[in-house]
Amino acid sequence: MPPDHALGSSRGGLTTKIHMLCDANGVPLRFLLSGVQASDISYAEPLLDDVCIPTSKRGRPRKRCRWLLADKGYDADALRRYCDRYRMQPVIPLLAMKRKPKPGLPRLFDRPKYRQRNVIERMFGWLKENRRVVTRFDKLAKSYGAMVSLACVMRCLRHLFQTQKATEATRA
Repeated sequence: MPPDHALGSSRGGLTTKIHMLCDANGVPLRFLLSGVQASDISYAEPLLDDVCIPTSKRGRPRKRCRWLLADKGYDADALRRYCDRYRMQPVIPLLAMKRKPKPGLPRLFDRPKYRQRNVIERMFGWLKENRRVVTRFDKLAKSYGAMVSLACVMRCLRHLFQTQKATEATRA
């Protein structure tokens, strides 16, 4: 497949993997498309590099998050070093494979914090309610990315209007 298609073959046929980053409220911040056979870890750093995290305060948006919650597919020493370099706390479970013991203190795994990862899972569930995103009728990755962007904008607007309604209700 040409690289501009972002298609890969799996047991279910040709499909696309969406690598997504969202905030604690499930609002999508950035996404990348790849073929299914591409590993998750190879898209982690490019995904984190160009993100802008909105804040409620004035000024520039933040470039880095405080916590990085990810599944076992993102367990790699390179990503953990990347998190250390930018002062992010990785909350990633270790792979079941036995590794050589590393010198120094072992990394602690924050299980209660990891349970918050269901926010991204629920966001993907909501995203897959959009038939056009699930079935991928588009040939080019650019067209498919536009549909995913549109779904993400709808999600952002939905979150924005829900928070505005909540603040108006508390004022009244």
